[in-house]
Amino acid sequence: MITLAKLAVYREFGGNDDGWSRAGCPKQEIFEDKDWSTIGNLLQELTMLKRNLVSKEYGEDISKRLAEVAADKATAKALLDLA
Repeated sequence: MITLAKLAVYREFGGNDDGWSRAGCPKQEIFEDKDWSTIGNLLQELTMLKRNLVSKEYGEDISKRLAEVAADKATAKALLDLA
């Protein structure tokens, strides 16, 4: 589940998981390695969605996954804004 706190860590390191690792994995109590790929992949898909580069069906699938992984509406909106 992606939360606003996890997005804050992601933004702090500019989406760079190597930088996070080199910094000693701060806030690892809330942020796991798998969160990098979850956020990164979703942001890539949301960017394509926002630019109308996906089919209607794929767009619906992306929106469904966003609802599944975002902890709440504020997190979903933050992900969309970040894309």
